[in-house]
Amino acid sequence: MGIFEKKNWMNFTQCYSNGQVKFSELNNLLQLAASEHAEEIGFGYREMLKIKQSWVLSRMLIEVDALPRYMEKITIRTWIQEFTGTRSLRNFEVIQHDKVLVRASSLWVVFNMATRRADHIAIKTDYDHVLGDRYSTREQVAKIDGNIDFEKIAEHQIKLSDLDIVNHANNVKYMEWCFDAMNPKEVLDGSIKSLEMNFLKELKFGEVVDINKSEEKDGYTTFNIEKDGRIHFLMKVGRKRI
Repeated sequence: MGIFEKKNWMNFTQCYSNGQVKFSELNNLLQLAASEHAEEIGFGYREMLKIKQSWVLSRMLIEVDALPRYMEKITIRTWIQEFTGTRSLRNFEVIQHDKVLVRASSLWVVFNMATRRADHIAIKTDYDHVLGDRYSTREQVAKIDGNIDFEKIAEHQIKLSDLDIVNHANNVKYMEWCFDAMNPKEVLDGSIKSLEMNFLKELKFGEVVDINKSEEKDGYTTFNIEKDGRIHFLMKVGRKRI
């Protein structure tokens, strides 16, 4: 029960024109595996809803060795490395033919749906599923420095299709908006090796946000999403030389 595995086939709707899985779809697949594991061990969405709580993603790091491609079968492996009662550190591996293609680590916090604030989980949990010594990523999931210069590259108004079951913009959409604002060549050339994300504030239907980009430095480019001058999301993209 400590390690959960889910198998997936990559279909054409999940892939870019170069046949590789979209980064937003990869992120979504990881989170769906996390959700199924949480349901299995007793604190998934259905149980949390009964007490007006939910899990929300705070930080995520994805390290890419290779991306799955169209019609390929992958196994997503996930486990909890740390659980404090208010937050949880969850790790992932994307595996194909016994080779790890993608590693990820994520930090989740308990969210009170009434107060819209962080909370302490109100469900009695079993700590036997926590694997404290099992790491995944080479680096640790961390806070991104957003105190840098940005330039506006796009604008987006939150639509119905952006919302999830908690009635705010789904966190995968934040990444998707940033990728949609990039030059497609920067996404499709295979140079992206890591994605770091910080989810700072929720966004709701009808709100208008600015999507901003920093200058590349040391192989990294940082994007942010702002509303009324306040940062709601940060994403740091690391590239390899090709």
